Amino acid sequence: MLFRRKKSVSPVCPKTGRQIKPKPKIYWWIWLFPITGLLSLIWFLIRVIPKPSRATYPCQRLAAPIASGFVVWLTGLVASTLAYRKARRLIRQSRYVLAGICAAVAVMALWWPLAITADKPAKAWTPTEPLNSPMGTAKGIYPGRVVWLYEPDSTSWNGSTGSWWDDNNTDQAIVHRMVSKTIQSLTGQSNDPNAWDALFRHFNQTRGYGNIGYKPGEGIAIKINMNQDSGGTWSPRDGMPSPHVIYSVLDQLINVVGVSGSAITIYDASRYIGDPIYNKIKNDPNPSFRQVRFVVSPSYARSGRYAATRDTSGIVYTSHSSCPNANMPMCVTQSKYLINIALLRPHSMYGITLCAKNHYGSVHCGSWSPSPLHNYGDRGRPMGSYNCLVDLIGSQYLGGKTMLYMIDALYGAEHQGADVIKYLSFGDDWCSSIYASQDPVAIDSVALDFMRNEPRCTQVTGNPDNYLHEAALANDPCSGTFYDPDHAGDVTRLPSLGTHEHWNNPTDKQYSRNLGTGDGIEMVQATLPPPNDRIFNQTSGNGYEHIRFAITEASPGDEIVLTPGIYLEKIDYLGKNLTLSSIDPNDPAVVASTVIMGTGYTPAVIFEKNEGPTSVISGFTITGGNTGIYCYGSSPTITNCVVTGNFASSHGGGIRCQDYSYPIISNCVISGNSAIDGGGIYTGKPVPPPPPFGTAPAAASAVEASEATNCIITNCIITGNTAQRGGGMYNSGTAPVLTNCTFSGNTATLAAGGLYNYSSNPILTNCILWGDTLPEIYVDGTGATTISYSDVQGGWTGIGNINDDPLFIDAEGFDETAGTADDNLRLSSDSPCIDTGDNISTASATDLDVHPRIADGDCNDTEIVDMGAYEFSYAYAGDFDGQCDVDYDDYAVLASAWLTADGWPYYNPACDISVPPDNFIDKADLRVLTDNWLAGK
Repeated sequence: MLFRRKKSVSPVCPKTGRQIKPKPKIYWWIWLFPITGLLSLIWFLIRVIPKPSRATYPCQRLAAPIASGFVVWLTGLVASTLAYRKARRLIRQSRYVLAGICAAVAVMALWWPLAITADKPAKAWTPTEPLNSPMGTAKGIYPGRVVWLYEPDSTSWNGSTGSWWDDNNTDQAIVHRMVSKTIQSLTGQSNDPNAWDALFRHFNQTRGYGNIGYKPGEGIAIKINMNQDSGGTWSPRDGMPSPHVIYSVLDQLINVVGVSGSAITIYDASRYIGDPIYNKIKNDPNPSFRQVRFVVSPSYARSGRYAATRDTSGIVYTSHSSCPNANMPMCVTQSKYLINIALLRPHSMYGITLCAKNHYGSVHCGSWSPSPLHNYGDRGRPMGSYNCLVDLIGSQYLGGKTMLYMIDALYGAEHQGADVIKYLSFGDDWCSSIYASQDPVAIDSVALDFMRNEPRCTQVTGNPDNYLHEAALANDPCSGTFYDPDHAGDVTRLPSLGTHEHWNNPTDKQYSRNLGTGDGIEMVQATLPPPNDRIFNQTSGNGYEHIRFAITEASPGDEIVLTPGIYLEKIDYLGKNLTLSSIDPNDPAVVASTVIMGTGYTPAVIFEKNEGPTSVISGFTITGGNTGIYCYGSSPTITNCVVTGNFASSHGGGIRCQDYSYPIISNCVISGNSAIDGGGIYTGKPVPPPPPFGTAPAAASAVEASEATNCIITNCIITGNTAQRGGGMYNSGTAPVLTNCTFSGNTATLAAGGLYNYSSNPILTNCILWGDTLPEIYVDGTGATTISYSDVQGGWTGIGNINDDPLFIDAEGFDETAGTADDNLRLSSDSPCIDTGDNISTASATDLDVHPRIADGDCNDTEIVDMGAYEFSYAYAGDFDGQCDVDYDDYAVLASAWLTADGWPYYNPACDISVPPDNFIDKADLRVLTDNWLAGK
């Protein structure tokens, strides 16, 4: 034979001649895995059980997979051995079927650990550069700032009851507070309106638009990551975006900034947007939420979702010769602003998927799929190589429009396609976090640090941070790429897109700006302060921090009471008949200290959903609105309010009543408002229709009244308002009824400082119009202005009318300027307006000071109502009880207000009888009372 097998010869003992059996070969290495696994398990338990956060340490991340593999192997070995022995006994008993089953179990028990441990063991990913080595140029109001807010009470899902996104499992109220605090911490502001204004102004300044905030009508696109949503029903554990986070961002935009829902688009052009998100927004009673548009992949466009439309001129030119260019969706190119809300997710191809890769849902590369880009950004590409994500971040349409980057991390996941899981690095609990930044590189860098220190994020491998290096150094990248996504060719190289570095350790989480060692990232670990319930639903007993949430949860007939403070939000009654009041609407000091502050973009208070007289607002100072109170097709009750410091670019600075609105307005002061027409009040025609929500109506500074709008206005002061026409009030095609109102100190540059009527039929009784820009009243067009028992400067034909100085106590106040807050428009004892009104027309039992409306002011034993908002109740200075004499009872009234000033407890303006009045009760007032002691009857 060509090849002959060599026989094996056993050794022979030289003494006995017997064959020696070979010694068995000992394979010592077979014990390496069990011993190493056991030691790893013991080490992991000893270190992690006392302090769970140690699970994030690199040594524990190496030990964990070895220990878990050992446990799985040991479990399978024991199970297989037991099943094998059981099978042998059953065979001896001739029970072959059960023996076969046990034999199969034995085989499966051996296969199972092999299948479980088939993947390469995970190891802790470490960055290529030293820790705290910042690169690039930081961006933002506070450059490089990333805010992380962790609030475990926001998530409470037990993993089995319902779905994680149910309201019972994710607390919407806490998420609202988280979003609010995150935005405030990012911008360094103490309230939401100022925080958003800072974001918009910073964006516009850095983009060359100037120092301007948001303007009504400007579009906002919100990119969310719907990678898992293929149009089906969500399962309870699906790793989708949180409906609660998206809803809270919308709440901020609509109710704080004043953005119209029709100007907002939520989109993912490559996927579907499921019902848990869609329904949460569309079911909000505020119609502005229902106007929000949802844009999805054309293949999923249904049920109210719109198909993404490719903008052929909106192109991202990729900076690699073989990487395809991408078109943008129209909803992005047509919006001025973009908000990027990513998820905290590892990725099986990219290592991580955060704000940068979120825009894979914004690209059209032959179809609404990012697949052609996959080979140009995955984690397998070497460091210092081209990365297409840099082109997306730097594009004028994507990063160039982004004013805010956020990461929704309420619920984490193992990777982009996995169910939600708890993270060991968060105490084996839900992540319960929100991140925000203005720096696209910094926020992804921080998120990477969190995930690379999470044992369950096993996909964070390879070179997931290559794009962060390239983006931070886009002006001079390691790859040498000429990044220029806005031009076909190398025209303008991108600047640095942000700053990148890694924290010092997973316990302290400190970056170079935190340590004071560099100009890289600053991470602010924000926390929620204890709930500050300033708003109480007296009917249900619930407390709230924000008025809009109290109204949303209120039932018909509820009474909501606000404690003193400044409330920076828009108030919308949502069509509900409820009462919103301060703690004491009759106390001027309470009214002055309970302030509804508008944002300047929308009306401060809105009634536009057919509210009726049982929708009541009482006892507030309403200011800062683009119109103070706006009534459209609604007839609320407005009482005991001070409407001041509002403006309108067209009609109705203080109050605007439009399109069949019949509000009842009583005991209010409407002052210091401005508009084109109707500085104080405007009542107007329904044509032209009102502008879209969030844009300013046109005209009316104080009160503006329109066609079929018959307001009832009683006991009101209208003063210090300005407009071109109708400084105090402008009526267009309406018939308002005014009783016992005082107009004074209003100005108009064209006509009618007091009252301008266009084709209107107002009725005024027991009113005073004096000290406004003349003429006090102007009539334009048809209609009849009926005035009786009133004092009109310049005169007006009508029964009981006079043209005499009303002799206010102090019409100009200390500042000697009419129409300001220190004016005292009460009647002095010699006023011709005392006891000259019409009792039949009196609409209220009390006056603006809550004194009896009809009194015998001239002490002639006949009680007749006075003209104006205040009733003169005594003929002699010091006759405080209106009994037409000055005696011990009046002295007691003065004593109760002794040494008090305007705005103090127990202050009584009627006791300020010194000459001139000084808003303080002291010996000067006592001297006047003493001079009239026992005067009268």
